[in-house]
Amino acid sequence: MKRIVLLLLAAALVGAPSAQASDVGFNLDLHIGSHPDPPFVVRERPMFLAPAELGFHVAVGVPYDMFFVSGSYYVLKDNRWYRGSSYNGPWQGVGPKHLPPGLAKKRYRDITHARDMEYARYKKDKHHYKGKPHYPQENDRGQGQGHGNGKGKKNKN
Repeated sequence: MKRIVLLLLAAALVGAPSAQASDVGFNLDLHIGSHPDPPFVVRERPMFLAPAELGFHVAVGVPYDMFFVSGSYYVLKDNRWYRGSSYNGPWQGVGPKHLPPGLAKKRYRDITHARDMEYARYKKDKHHYKGKPHYPQENDRGQGQGHGNGKGKKNKN
């Protein structure tokens, strides 16, 4: 890859006539392997529920698959994971190998099924809901709720 960039630069310099004007310049704007800003914005503060079988919080009533695990927020958008210290970013791309264990080891359909079932329980009787919702504050930096190991996993502390 370095060789290609160097060849392009050399070709541009060789092909350019000798600089006789002071306003001659060269600009190479090359983005290899980088990704643009995440294609989403979280405008409203989401509510998170914690299904017991997951061991972490899941956002409900929002158009994104968002999770709150070990003090960080995670979003799955277009088969790409993002992590942020606040529910509204800033977001940074993260590979699947760098997800918390509870989130990485669960199948996506199991997570969304647990989320949907928990949300149905919540909506059925909000005033007597026995779970623990998480309501982040504006620019919330996470409070370490939800360990991300999931039910049945033992912490090795």
